[in-house]
Amino acid sequence: MEKKAIYEKVISYIRENNLISPQDTIVEGISGGADSVCLFLMLEEYKKEVGFKTVAVHVNHGIRKKTADKDEKFVAKLCESKGVELKSFKKDIPLICKITKESEEECGRRIRYELFDEVCRQYENAKIAVAHHMNDQAETVIFRIIRGSGIKGLGGMEAKRDNIIRPLLCLKREEIEDYLEQSGQNYRIDETNNAIEYSRNYIRKKIIPKFENVRQNAVEHINALSGEAAEINDFMEKKAFELLEGASKEADKKYITKGLSKKYKADVLSEAEPILLKFAVRALISEAGVSIKDVTRNHVESLCELIEKPKSGEIHLPKGVTVVKESGIVYIKPREDFEAQIQELVNVPEVVMPVAKAGTEQENFEQDTGKQEEKSPYNFYYPIIGEGNYMLPDGSVVSCRILNEFNRNEIPEDTYTKWMDYAKMSEDLCIRTRKSGDYLVINKNGNEGNLKNYMINEKIPKSERDYVPLLASGQRIYWVMGHRISEDVKVTDNTTCVVEFMYKKANMGSEEGDDPKTAEGVGNG
Repeated sequence: MEKKAIYEKVISYIRENNLISPQDTIVEGISGGADSVCLFLMLEEYKKEVGFKTVAVHVNHGIRKKTADKDEKFVAKLCESKGVELKSFKKDIPLICKITKESEEECGRRIRYELFDEVCRQYENAKIAVAHHMNDQAETVIFRIIRGSGIKGLGGMEAKRDNIIRPLLCLKREEIEDYLEQSGQNYRIDETNNAIEYSRNYIRKKIIPKFENVRQNAVEHINALSGEAAEINDFMEKKAFELLEGASKEADKKYITKGLSKKYKADVLSEAEPILLKFAVRALISEAGVSIKDVTRNHVESLCELIEKPKSGEIHLPKGVTVVKESGIVYIKPREDFEAQIQELVNVPEVVMPVAKAGTEQENFEQDTGKQEEKSPYNFYYPIIGEGNYMLPDGSVVSCRILNEFNRNEIPEDTYTKWMDYAKMSEDLCIRTRKSGDYLVINKNGNEGNLKNYMINEKIPKSERDYVPLLASGQRIYWVMGHRISEDVKVTDNTTCVVEFMYKKANMGSEEGDDPKTAEGVGNG
């Protein structure tokens, strides 16, 4: 293929994948080998048209000693000839490997990308350009197949991932060499590339040539398969995410748990097709912060088996992560000593409490003047048994729901809607009217205030005090509905789970100014 056609092929690939914009700074990794020199020349040509900035980065790994020093000088001279800024680094990879116990190949790659990232932080809109090509992609796919990869691994390397771009993935190695030969550009040869004790070199030197003998276009076909696998994987991951979301919503409807940011209903997951369940399990594992590279088929299959069977249990993953199935839900254990407090809700879409009979458990209250207040026409007591709606005797409704995901900046500024820190609340919640000894926490120091005095200070009419619904636990008041909440349950930066209560008065909206949307807000308190 002609030099111009090879160049246009790469530029079309860059544009199709939106790899480079005029405002970008491209950090070019250049070793001095054919691949990186080809990428360097093409980007230097393309930036004349587009106008982005380039910075070259060379890493001397200290493995080949004098030869590596010659590579460094070659790169410096090439960059100087094109007027490109060069940042050159020397690292003793063999020494680092002795400390980290990594292979030289693995360690060298990690160090390179760490240095690329270090340079990127010095510029705005920085991207790392590396010179992987079609043969590299084929080698990667074959290597992953041998290692036991799933369909995600077959997807190979992407044209763009995070801030890393691969403009040469559309070229075969032969095309790269043709381009350099027609350009009259020499390059360095790394003698370690011929050492077949390295796994990738063995695949490059021994396996791929045999594939090419069987079928001339084997590399292109492997790359085509890789592209289709990536599309299938993207589709399945989307479906897996939808499955997890559905299982999470169903778990939230049926269970209340303290200390968990996410939980999944096991039978919703188990009803999915086996292949989709595997994708969902991998997504769940990734959510736990475990790299999919560290997860084996045994991990995935064991977790699928745990989800599908009625028994409870735990699956231990790398990085100290544990996935638990308990009481019909699946969750990631946040810490080793964590014990879930799981409360199963009534299996109905809406909880409507019966109307209490008037006059039960009435008490006499003392007014601030010392005179005895009249008895309340009725008292009521409704335990909070889960998410749902609770109807009060006058037709008012209090609704309750749990928010495992929320935005701290969206705390309702509404008198009739309150968010509270679920972890700071007792389990024996109820909605009731007042009685002697009630108190609430009135400041951040934890000082307690008598409910009766609060009502007096708020100028709540004496005739209404026995009718004000209270969210309570024992004598502790969390919310004087239509007024303030207790200081100690307010949402903070450390809150991981919110319980939302909404109070809709029976006559709300029937009179001007009663609509909670127009009522004067009192923030989170």
